[in-house]
Amino acid sequence: MKEKRDFFVSYNKEDKQWAKWIAAVLVQEGYTCYLQAWDFRPSGNFVLDMHNALVNSDRFIAVLSQDYLDSEYCQPEWAAAFTQDPTGAKKLLIPVRVADVKPQGLLSAVIYIDLYDKDEATAEKLLIQGVDTGDIPKKRPAFPGKHKEKFPEKIAPRTNLPFRRNEYFTGREEIFRQMRAGFESGESIALTQTLAGIGGLGKTNTALEYAYRYAHKYEIIWWVAAESEITISASYRKFAESMELITADVLDDRIVTRAVITWLESNDKWLFIYDNVEDIADDTPWLPKGNSGNMLITTRNNHLRAGKRVEIDVFAEDEAVAFLEGRTGRKGDLDNALTLAKRLGCLPLALEQAAAYIHTNGISYADYVSLFAEYGLKMLDDMYDVRQYTSPITTTTEISIDKIDMPEARQLLNLCAYLAPEDIDKKLFSNNAELFPPQLQEIVKNRLTFNNAWRQLTRYSLIKRQDDREGYAMHRLVQEIVRRRVGDDGQWALCWLGVFYQVYKLEFGNVESHDAFMKLTPHVEAFLGNAGVLNDDEDLERVGLLYNEGGVGLSGLGHYDKALVWKQSALDVYIAVFGAEHQVVAIAYNNMGIECNNMGDYPRALELCQKALVIKEKVLGPEHPSTATTYNNMAQVYRGLDDNHRALELYKKTLAIDEKVFGQHHKETAVTYNNMAIVYHQLGDYTHALELHQKALTINEDLSGPEHPDTASTYNNMALVYANLGDYSHALELLQKSLAIREKVLGIEHPHTHNTRNNIAAITNGIT
Repeated sequence: MKEKRDFFVSYNKEDKQWAKWIAAVLVQEGYTCYLQAWDFRPSGNFVLDMHNALVNSDRFIAVLSQDYLDSEYCQPEWAAAFTQDPTGAKKLLIPVRVADVKPQGLLSAVIYIDLYDKDEATAEKLLIQGVDTGDIPKKRPAFPGKHKEKFPEKIAPRTNLPFRRNEYFTGREEIFRQMRAGFESGESIALTQTLAGIGGLGKTNTALEYAYRYAHKYEIIWWVAAESEITISASYRKFAESMELITADVLDDRIVTRAVITWLESNDKWLFIYDNVEDIADDTPWLPKGNSGNMLITTRNNHLRAGKRVEIDVFAEDEAVAFLEGRTGRKGDLDNALTLAKRLGCLPLALEQAAAYIHTNGISYADYVSLFAEYGLKMLDDMYDVRQYTSPITTTTEISIDKIDMPEARQLLNLCAYLAPEDIDKKLFSNNAELFPPQLQEIVKNRLTFNNAWRQLTRYSLIKRQDDREGYAMHRLVQEIVRRRVGDDGQWALCWLGVFYQVYKLEFGNVESHDAFMKLTPHVEAFLGNAGVLNDDEDLERVGLLYNEGGVGLSGLGHYDKALVWKQSALDVYIAVFGAEHQVVAIAYNNMGIECNNMGDYPRALELCQKALVIKEKVLGPEHPSTATTYNNMAQVYRGLDDNHRALELYKKTLAIDEKVFGQHHKETAVTYNNMAIVYHQLGDYTHALELHQKALTINEDLSGPEHPDTASTYNNMALVYANLGDYSHALELLQKSLAIREKVLGIEHPHTHNTRNNIAAITNGIT
């Protein structure tokens, strides 16, 4: 059995000298320690030795560095000690910080002894005071056979980092893990790594944090401003002078570059960071042909290929909220912080600008969201107290846009700015080429030009391919900046108005149509939200029709809440264009009444239908088919209010008009037959109910087909009548037919499908 000792010193191999020094100081002070470097034999059982040392140590010292925190083997060691003293009151777990790191998670709650950047005398004093509990006698005989270990002097790498370390840096842990693993792999392709993406992602900040976090791994860290060969030459000259690679009289930049390249190819343990590289070619003169050190490149050029690519994107939502809380000091308002993060698309630079504004002006997250709603991008045009960024997100994005030298790509960018940020499918353009104006038709129909335009946009990271889905994505702030550049030029919005007006339709009996409708809906919604540049009455009428078409489709697929919002928007547009008493306005009232009825809000549904009826009877007359539609809808509302006699009265008025205008074999007439049958069913007149349902079924099967939702509805309704008549087998047969159609055409989650499934269960349970 192992002897009991005071401490187990846990460390990563990179901090071995620190661990030995800490143990030596404690032994000299009279404590006893277990240390892998001293006590584990090369031929021994490492796992068993570790277990015995941990079990037989009273307290646990964790030598904190980035290597320690990153190690998957060290975490279980300190976690076991943490569970024995989670509050730290007994000092059973003692973190000792030896590098510039910030413990996260559980370790953040434990007070550490800070030896980072201390001289040896101060470090020794802090260590002895930090472990003292007052109940362990000092000056016991020293642990035998151990000499005093040399204090690990802090070796500061030669560096020209342009900024101090960002104290508010948040997240990116997986990126750092990938970068470190790549550099440590020794593979030639991974010794150079590239962070690429749109401006504002925090590529520069990430590179800077990496440099500070892993500074102890390098002897040289050099930051190269790589916007142009001029700035690169200037950075190289400063390095060459610092390292005495050239004499002061060397003026030829080619000689300077050659001297730096030779040094890079001949040395290791260096990190060169090339910030904001424009492009790299096979014959780029300022890069070494091979290197043993590490190169980290940041670029907006998404097509740049140098070494290993490390994906960097916007913050995850939790990272964005954590950043806002840390940067502003405002905690405990998670909902509003998340709202702000989403509004800014979790883009790090935009979040930094917002956080700086909030901190400087002492306002809340909700206040900033309100200001952004009122002033838009103006909130992001100024830097205020922004840290470690040189330009606001609006300027950064404008720079990327200005690099586009292909007119067709600029036109494509303007069009994309009016769509939803994600799932922008090239087929939306190519499949509807004939609906675009002539100049744009030429772009879309010429596949070579079309592909080149997309390629240029992805090159400058203004849009990006979505690897997990079809199509492209464009950050919402980039879209807003593009739309601001376009200004009052409505030609791009008119393009989409023409396209969507032609293709945004839902065929309820066609499953593929459902999928196409829902895929298109986010883009139509985004376009409609930015259609304010259109002011011609004819164009606005089409805008209203799009809102109405979307509302009808969403309602048919069971999205009643959203359908009501779209139908309300249609009403607002129609009133603005036609005035308050136009028949189109009456139709909009009618459609909203249908939605309120679907949602069970019968009083409001009746109010809206009555508004529609007043206009229709005045403008169209009491026997117009459109007036009949409102009679029908009001009858449905009265059914919801359990006033079946009033409902039947209105259905009879509807049927008289339908049979007169459309005839007895028409879909509109079938709808009324079906609705009247339901009322007769509720009144207990099953014979009359079945007669009318059968009439409706004959029309629906003949005109719509046996697998249409209207046919399924009639099957469902007839089944309920047969169930009340006690003919359960016939009822179940019809319900199974209805369910098969609804699952196939509407989907298994549609409210109508659920309704039929519930009816089957109710009848089955009643039988059993």
